[in-house]
Amino acid sequence: MGRLADAWAGLTKRSALEAVREQRPVTFASADYARSLTLDLDAESRGWTHSAVAYRCVAQIADNGSSVDLQITRPDGSVVDGHRITHLLNKRPNGQMSSARALKSVWLQQLQLAGKAFAFCDRGDSLAPDAEVQGIYPVYDPVEVFVARREGDDPRPADVIGFVINRADGVRVPVLPDEMLWFRFPHPFDPLLSVAPWKAARHAVDVDAFAREWQRSSLENGAQPGGVVYLGDMSPDAFLKAKASFRSTVEGPANARRHLLVASPPGSQGKGIEYVRLGLTAEEVSYLETRVQSAEEVMLAFGMPRDLLMGGVTYENRSASKTALWSDTIVPLLEILASEIDRVLLPSDAEEAGFDLSGVDALQEAQDSVANRLRALVYADVPMIDEARAELGYDPLPNGIGQHTLTPYRAQFAPVQGAAGTDDARSWLADFSRIPAPAPDLSAIVRQAVAETVPAVVAALTQADDRATPRRLELTRADDAPSSPSVDEVNDAYDDLEASARRTVQALAKEQRERVLRDFDRLSGKPQRSAAWLEETRAHACALARDQSLTLAPPDPDVVPAARMTELDVAAGPEGWEERIKVREIFDPRYWRRRSAAVLRPLVERAWRRGGTTISGSFDLDEPAVAEALDARVEELAGQVTATTEAVLRSQLLAHGVAEGESIPELRARIQAVFTDLSGYRATMIARTESVGGYNAASHVAALDAGATRKTWISTDDTRTRPTHRAARGSSVAMNKRFPLTESRWPCDPVAPANQSIQCRCALTFEFEES
Repeated sequence: MGRLADAWAGLTKRSALEAVREQRPVTFASADYARSLTLDLDAESRGWTHSAVAYRCVAQIADNGSSVDLQITRPDGSVVDGHRITHLLNKRPNGQMSSARALKSVWLQQLQLAGKAFAFCDRGDSLAPDAEVQGIYPVYDPVEVFVARREGDDPRPADVIGFVINRADGVRVPVLPDEMLWFRFPHPFDPLLSVAPWKAARHAVDVDAFAREWQRSSLENGAQPGGVVYLGDMSPDAFLKAKASFRSTVEGPANARRHLLVASPPGSQGKGIEYVRLGLTAEEVSYLETRVQSAEEVMLAFGMPRDLLMGGVTYENRSASKTALWSDTIVPLLEILASEIDRVLLPSDAEEAGFDLSGVDALQEAQDSVANRLRALVYADVPMIDEARAELGYDPLPNGIGQHTLTPYRAQFAPVQGAAGTDDARSWLADFSRIPAPAPDLSAIVRQAVAETVPAVVAALTQADDRATPRRLELTRADDAPSSPSVDEVNDAYDDLEASARRTVQALAKEQRERVLRDFDRLSGKPQRSAAWLEETRAHACALARDQSLTLAPPDPDVVPAARMTELDVAAGPEGWEERIKVREIFDPRYWRRRSAAVLRPLVERAWRRGGTTISGSFDLDEPAVAEALDARVEELAGQVTATTEAVLRSQLLAHGVAEGESIPELRARIQAVFTDLSGYRATMIARTESVGGYNAASHVAALDAGATRKTWISTDDTRTRPTHRAARGSSVAMNKRFPLTESRWPCDPVAPANQSIQCRCALTFEFEES
């Protein structure tokens, strides 16, 4: 502690410290000076150990929570083995003072009873805040928290500058912020106060104590009198005889519930037979109900399920109660501990503290439910195998074979190809004997071939009269005169552009999927907000379904362009219905339109550059007219792609709202399917159509600028060629006209009808004026 002498000297000079030194507790509202707050850990002042229910609640939480080990993970989820902090908190925190489980138990008990807990982290004599922690000790003495003065009009809360431990022997020990773990239930109105569950339970415990005291006193005194019998005037001897006879025939356990017969009841004055009840009154019995209600209130304050402590429950109820105790009470407490440990002891973003809950039996049923739902989704071909394995904490399958949904996975790797799975042997288990052997390491062969070939190539180059200048393939031309490429050259360009474009769209789909699912998970983590959103969605969806004004079906390829195509259902209905199903909680169309334009621009530029330079080597994308047309096409394509994604998401929400009993994971699978479709079917559709359309749009602009007078339609004669395109083969029109049969200016013309442009692979040739 000697290393903190300077810091302590600075604190003791403050007048505020002298003013609060003897106060327990101290509250404050002024920010004009360095403030302190005394946090009192005297949780036994109201006798929680005298309440069996309160004691059992605290013991259950502490005993169960302290049984879980801390673990430190990397950003990718892998566990850091042998970390110093996990050794301290799971094995030996402070030498012989306390065990690791006792340390965590003390923290959990103090959190329940005082709303906060402190732990001193011994960093030795080093002044460095990142010095290795040598021991962690629970703090049992009162602690003061000192806060720095706020300057000027700064609205932010002041920083904690240190702690002071007030030992029982009167010594005040200063501690720096990086030496203290401060666990607490945050107070909603003060950053330095805390809220203790014990406070919420105190009233019920007091009421229960009064009821128990009344009952104990009543039993010690033989219970309070049930009534008074007036015997009238008689001699002392007669009174003693009557009293002895009454007690022998009425009082005592042997005479319980027996009726007493007397000659004349008091006050009857010979008026006949009279019955007088001597049992307990309703007020006398009410203490039993009071005790039950008090016990339930105490359990409610501590987050203890009633069925876990009260008798007469079934095994299923008790099991469900243990799960509720862990998920609703203990897990949030452990997250408080892990968060503070992570903040103070693991400042690096490369490490994160958490507790390993995989061995908690009470939580396995919830994990089993997740696994069962995930299994159902796998059998429905929603997630890929590797995605399902990652959800359950397993590594991906080797060689990328898990990058398939279940149906293609079975077709390639099932033990019996195409056979259905059984309970004894699942056909979707990988048959690793059928995986193709990895390619051999050719590095040695390549090195030898290069060593033998390079000298001969160098010799040939040195003897050559003229050395060729490297040129880009798409810019290579025989001369500067404009000309049309051959059909084979066009088809090769289509193939190259389509493969590159598909990768671009798939990259966009991946980015959207990760961000949207992340936002959805964050929304799901806010129960009130997500519940309100889903309830509103369900209400509007059911109302729309009752109106029968909407239809759900994939888009018609004869009507919509390629960028609006999808294999999933899209809802259509009267104008304005879209505003009732809100998707902006997870998908912002304005942001994604801008982002899609940025991602898709290289796709369009590649196609235009390739198409224009095959006509004229001087074709330039920066030429104003070309640049303007290209920008317009990029914006149009980004708008169509974004609008389609938004429409499909809205349709999935609509279908989820109409469905009965769908869970959050099932809705998440619906959302994920939207981006699976974008990276698969839609990616192929967009890539093929946009590559061909961009190529031919640029070649049309370049040919027109180079003096072309007519254009001729060249169709690709195969089974996929449309009858109208096959019939248009060889037909020519002027450069400013459309081909009548295909209703297009060029193949995949975006202004042509969808049924004439989608996935077209035709080409154009041009006739140029004689120079």
